[in-house]
Amino acid sequence: MIIRQTSVVTLAVISFLVACSGSEERVAPASTSAMSVPVSLTAVSTTVVLSTTGLATTGLATTALSTTVPVTVTPTTVRPVQEPLPHPELFDAAIGLHTLDAGSRDVSVAVVYDGEVIHSYAASSKKSSRAVDEQTSFRIASISKILTAETVLVLVDQGLIQLDEPIVGRVADNIGLTLADSRARNITVKQLLAHTSGISNFLKIFFDTGAYDQMGMLSETLGQTLSTEPGSAYKYSNVNYVLLGKAIELVTGLSYHDAVHQLVLNPLGLDSFRLVGTYEFGPSDALHAVSGSRTYMEQLGAAGAWVATASDVAKMLDSINADSPTLHILSAGLMKLMKVPATPMPVTPIWDYGLGLRLFVSGEWGHSGSIENVHSMVVHRPDGLVVAVLVNGLKPKETDDLIGAINDAVLAARTGVAATTTVAP
Repeated sequence: MIIRQTSVVTLAVISFLVACSGSEERVAPASTSAMSVPVSLTAVSTTVVLSTTGLATTGLATTALSTTVPVTVTPTTVRPVQEPLPHPELFDAAIGLHTLDAGSRDVSVAVVYDGEVIHSYAASSKKSSRAVDEQTSFRIASISKILTAETVLVLVDQGLIQLDEPIVGRVADNIGLTLADSRARNITVKQLLAHTSGISNFLKIFFDTGAYDQMGMLSETLGQTLSTEPGSAYKYSNVNYVLLGKAIELVTGLSYHDAVHQLVLNPLGLDSFRLVGTYEFGPSDALHAVSGSRTYMEQLGAAGAWVATASDVAKMLDSINADSPTLHILSAGLMKLMKVPATPMPVTPIWDYGLGLRLFVSGEWGHSGSIENVHSMVVHRPDGLVVAVLVNGLKPKETDDLIGAINDAVLAARTGVAATTTVAP
């Protein structure tokens, strides 16, 4: 009876050590490159010698347990980890199908994974006024709001400004603006970031023909009554982020442009970002078509007047991904808070808004951008990919259709099956 019990114990010990040996083989470290595929380990035979000398046993059990038992183990072959985009040419073809093939002039795309740019793509159609490449800067429109929000939150981390601090009154006094609605004085930093300030969108002032400069626009918009009580409802408004730009200047004593570069862009090494005017195009910029008598870029400023490459846009979003090994300039708490809905109720059944970020129920978070002849989208996907798509042109018709285009492109790249239809005409 003692011998039988001892045999059971011996086998249990043997089984445990064999399992441990197999586990070490299965978790052998793979390549550190996000795009590399680790080679399958060749099955090898490992001899594990189990010596039980020293176990507290008596009688016949001692004889049985003191025997050295050789055990041969053949570990399971390690399965290769799939590349994030094993068929990048199909990824590019799908993006082109939704943009260039549909009628747009130019497109540029970048994909970041595990802190690195793993893929980029740029192309032009025959309609293009200047062929683009991966180093071409595009107008990113309201994706600019991520950059402004990140700058504000750096100041929050530094203790120079508070999220719940009433700020609009201070800004108005600092730049000599008169507030028609006394409630506006108590609009907080967080309410501006989340578009819950109660300030209307004033799309006609921003985007219809006219000659407003930024101060003229602010005088006109803040000279009107708020549409809702501050904090009570979501109302997307570019004025919110223009005011945040003024708050950054007030707190830092720097121009908005210089503060953003010192606090965010320079530390992150994002050197393609530039603020531009409506008719300003540098030698490395995509040539966006602009109609006459427009001043929307001058008015937008912190809300939407930046240009950048797709790679830098994707890296900017990745900088607020706490799970990425990239450099982070925000505290973990604030990076998390950006992704928490900050509206009294969901904006739509499909997406909500945090602090400078759109939050999609399908798991993506990021921002879109739309101005004259511009569509842009940057999202962090649940699978860890960060994808930026910048389009010069009118297709797809709706900017949010770029999420469907991204999904199609990733699916094609992973399955090896080419996308064949566009999301929208």
